[in-house]
Amino acid sequence: MSILSSRSVAEKCLKCPTFRAGKCAGTIATTRRLATDAVPLTRKNKKEGDISSVFTSCSGQKAEPLPERFRDLKSQVTVGFEEQIQKSWDDLVEVLKVRTEEVATKRESTIPQVQFSDIQANTVPSASIEGVRRTGVAVIRGVMPKDSTEALLKDVRGYLSKHAFKGFPSDTDKKVVYESYWSPSQVKARSHPNMLATQTWMNQFYTAGADQKTNIKKWQDYSPWDLTGRLDANMNMYDGPGGCSVFRTFQGWLGLSRHGPQQGTLVVHPILQPSTAYWMLRPFFKPTRKGSLDGWKFSLDDDDGNVFLHGANPGTAQEHNPDHHPHLRLSETMIPYPTVEPGDTVFWSADTIHGTENNNTGDMDACVFYIPSVPLTPNNAHYVAQQRDAFLQGIPPPDFPGGSGESEFSDRGTTKDILSDSGRLAMGLSPLNTSQATREKESLVSEVNKILDLNIYFKFKSLAEMPSFSMRAGAASRLEMYNAQLEDV
Repeated sequence: MSILSSRSVAEKCLKCPTFRAGKCAGTIATTRRLATDAVPLTRKNKKEGDISSVFTSCSGQKAEPLPERFRDLKSQVTVGFEEQIQKSWDDLVEVLKVRTEEVATKRESTIPQVQFSDIQANTVPSASIEGVRRTGVAVIRGVMPKDSTEALLKDVRGYLSKHAFKGFPSDTDKKVVYESYWSPSQVKARSHPNMLATQTWMNQFYTAGADQKTNIKKWQDYSPWDLTGRLDANMNMYDGPGGCSVFRTFQGWLGLSRHGPQQGTLVVHPILQPSTAYWMLRPFFKPTRKGSLDGWKFSLDDDDGNVFLHGANPGTAQEHNPDHHPHLRLSETMIPYPTVEPGDTVFWSADTIHGTENNNTGDMDACVFYIPSVPLTPNNAHYVAQQRDAFLQGIPPPDFPGGSGESEFSDRGTTKDILSDSGRLAMGLSPLNTSQATREKESLVSEVNKILDLNIYFKFKSLAEMPSFSMRAGAASRLEMYNAQLEDV
């Protein structure tokens, strides 16, 4: 979980030519990875870095043609179906004409808003539920009390000013994204029972176990809410800096300050199913007339004979822009969220194209904590076990740029900052209750408890005995704090 304090995209990406040229309409994180084998306590630390290293356009890298194996792959999944795929594309383009016009016209009103009190009472209107399914995004109002949320912001400002944090951009005094993960405020926000209840409600939009009918010949069969095929997918094949080994159903954040349109807020493309189908089919088509959105034809290659997946580069996040994805009308359909208050949350499907506004015309920073929604799966439990180790040590979690992080900060968040029993459970510090599990979920709960194996944290009496601590600079000085936290567990 990083901290974002957004003044403007221009400030956040000062040296990014894509932003300066006005061609970066948003990015989408599709580099999630799910491990298929048990994850040991030891881990391969990622290089130190910041959020700019996640994107090709902001990291100084150049998008190169893909290796020939991608041409072979494109051929393998389409051979014999070329005519059906062409028909599917033509139909999809017509649907996008209608949906993009709707979003461009209705703007922020297309984004569903839900009251947390309705989630608690199980009285969320059916129209709001359908709106989330259709758009992939939501604003949840009143998840945390306003006064306590503002107190979290005050405390984290003091924490950030006290310590020298890495962040982006690195060459200015006014950082926008801070690589902080374990401030007391963040631990409290993540473990707040209302936040966890909201994430649970959001996770229920997804289903698993049904037969997946999706095929490349018929985009309408694609369901963005079907987990089948995602659960075992390797979404971090290249171990990139932005690779996500934990499976997120939604990305999200908690608003810490009041902000809205034209104030550096998040922008999203709220057209989930057809737009996702579009950018998956896009690499198989090219225009027949320059500048025309009609008459595109099936092709495995670009005009120059090279192979591209339009915005996808190994090891970095998928990026979208009007040149590569013109049918999405991104300059008109990247919509800012409506004004949020401290304590409101925002969620968007992990497949949703998203970015940040170019300008902040407000008087204050738009401050948020990034907190995604993560479902219970065996592979996610492996990640939580590693994240728990990172939390107790004060180092960055496994999916984020490495380094010593906050390990030397005596005022960082500890187990004493976890606000609820459900928070301890989510952090892997308490076992799941098998007696409350349904028969269908009982085996999953037992498997997860075995993966978490809380007893392992009491087996090591010295740093030398714990593999993940070996060779860490200054590790001995942290043993006392580590053991104190274990006593609190």
